Amino acid sequence: MKLECVVPPAKEPVTVAEVNEFLRIDDDIEDNLVASFISAARMFCEEYQHQAYNTQTLRLVINTTECGSEVELPRSMYLQKITKVASRLPDGTESAVLYSTGTGGILTVVKIADVLPAEGDVIIEYITGNDDLQLDNVKMAIKLLVSGWHNNRLPYNDSSKMSEEVPYGVKALLNPGRIML
Repeated sequence: MKLECVVPPAKEPVTVAEVNEFLRIDDDIEDNLVASFISAARMFCEEYQHQAYNTQTLRLVINTTECGSEVELPRSMYLQKITKVASRLPDGTESAVLYSTGTGGILTVVKIADVLPAEGDVIIEYITGNDDLQLDNVKMAIKLLVSGWHNNRLPYNDSSKMSEEVPYGVKALLNPGRIML
């Protein structure tokens, strides 16, 4: 199973200006670096919480040998629309697949009605996310991640000890909204 972002969010949950203020950066020399840190931090938080924060298009590719008749869509808590469900043969030809949707608790389930080929992939593209969420914990987690990455650009500190993988407090901020799979 492979999940990829086809169309990223148009905006991030926090702005470069908000992060620069948090980091006490007065100039705009590092704005591009900070913007890339913000994007990476959002992706980390989305992966950790199993959610999509802002509207984005995702593509799920599953090998037909691994695909059952029901597929739970990752990060579909705020599903807006399924844009494509198709099977792709090894030669690259695609054909539409009949399906219906249901809820599997928090996430959306795609129920495949067609018989799938023995070899190939099932491709599901969908738009998910909610631009109006109040994400105060997520915003702070993103700021902490960016701060940690900005201040510690090497994997070790001055005393030759490995740096923390995730700055202190990030997981504590993200755990309340985390979807356990």
